[in-house]
Amino acid sequence: MKLLIVTQKADQSDFILGFFHSWLGAFASRTGHLTVLAQYVGQVSLPSNATVCSLGKERGRPVWRQILTFWRLIWRMRSQYGCVFVHMTPVWVILGWPVWFLLRKRVYLWYEIRRGSWLLTLALLLVRKVFCATVQGLPRPHRKQVVTGHGIDADTFRPDLALRKANCIVAVGRISRSKRYDEILRAFALLPQTSRLVIAGGVMTQADEGEWENVQALLMQSGVAGRVEVRWIDPSEMPAFLQRATLMLHACVGGLDKAVLEAMASGCPVVSSSAAAQEVLPERCRATPETLGEVARSVLALSEQERRILSEEVRRKIVKGHSLPGLIERLAREME
Repeated sequence: MKLLIVTQKADQSDFILGFFHSWLGAFASRTGHLTVLAQYVGQVSLPSNATVCSLGKERGRPVWRQILTFWRLIWRMRSQYGCVFVHMTPVWVILGWPVWFLLRKRVYLWYEIRRGSWLLTLALLLVRKVFCATVQGLPRPHRKQVVTGHGIDADTFRPDLALRKANCIVAVGRISRSKRYDEILRAFALLPQTSRLVIAGGVMTQADEGEWENVQALLMQSGVAGRVEVRWIDPSEMPAFLQRATLMLHACVGGLDKAVLEAMASGCPVVSSSAAAQEVLPERCRATPETLGEVARSVLALSEQERRILSEEVRRKIVKGHSLPGLIERLAREME
């Protein structure tokens, strides 16, 4: 199979989309030739059968020029691919479809955000299939939807008991309203005073700035400011970051959060009030917004043997149902 992947970023050092670089490597090992077309290209290290092209966002190129470059490249490279996989950006399905229809290229979309838009609605009419990690990946179920599970590199995200730190609680994700850090902080305030919380995230948009002000105010009101640290974690440091954690707190609204699965693969129990996470979590880790702190406290109180059993259980769930090789193999079969 010769495949074209269209994505926002190809950059293994990116805080948000760095994980997708491992997907590109896995796709390259499964295809005869892989062509990657990214708006932004940063640090990339892929096999020799992969060609990476940039639309120039990293050089400050305006959107209209990115679009012109996109049209030029998908036409010029038409012999290098037989089908198209668009990652998370329905707008490129819409912009590319007239060319791909003329060239008779099969077009597929990966989407895992509960929030919808008219762009998604239109893109769903144009693609053959839309792949989602969970049923909740779309605003509502769709006849073209194929639920595949996520793709987690379980060799990279694996337990290391030598690194584990007692009472180290983590949360992962940018400071945005959808991450529900208000719930997380209220739950953390109920945990023992010896607990420390590290939030691996920061702000990216103006809306995030407003939410950050709310988080700071809540830190002071709840009396936990001295026990909470907020900072970005480089993607290369994330495996060790999760290996050190005793517990992850999670309350994100939307699709199944990849960070939840990475923590589980690392043997770190996750307590979550997210509806999308409930299916993958053991029963003792499932919470509501009202019980998040209570459930977290019960998991922290487990004996060493009980904690080891839970750690093995959560990792086993990821290896069995959300491994990266398994996902890429499933996607490749669905597109062939």
